[in-house]
Amino acid sequence: MNRLFISTVLVAITALASIAHAGGEGEESTGKRFGPFEALTFDSSILRDVKYVAEEKNVYLQLLPDHKDKELIVKLSNGYFSGYREWAHGGYELVSPANQGKPPYAWTDFVNTSATYIEYWMDGEVFLHLKRVE
Repeated sequence: MNRLFISTVLVAITALASIAHAGGEGEESTGKRFGPFEALTFDSSILRDVKYVAEEKNVYLQLLPDHKDKELIVKLSNGYFSGYREWAHGGYELVSPANQGKPPYAWTDFVNTSATYIEYWMDGEVFLHLKRVE
């Protein structure tokens, strides 16, 4: 009986530790910083650069030419992929034309937010995920 109890407790502790570790893996930084934000995801096959203009508190993207005419979706939240904020138009996603009609390597329209997380999506995938760390 004691062995069964101890085995069950050890399995439960191992499972909880695995879940906690897996949950933390998603928030690992890429090492890239942009003002008060760090990049959790930065897809260099889509992005050339990101800049943060401190005076304006705006985030701008520079997309690679192959992606400049694609639609991008912006989501804001205070939780990791959860608790999305509602935009002024009433939805939880802002569909942006990004660089459509702009020359290659032009900066996108800006995002200005106090949210903890900014998610940028293209073709159903997150290509940039920023987390406010300051």
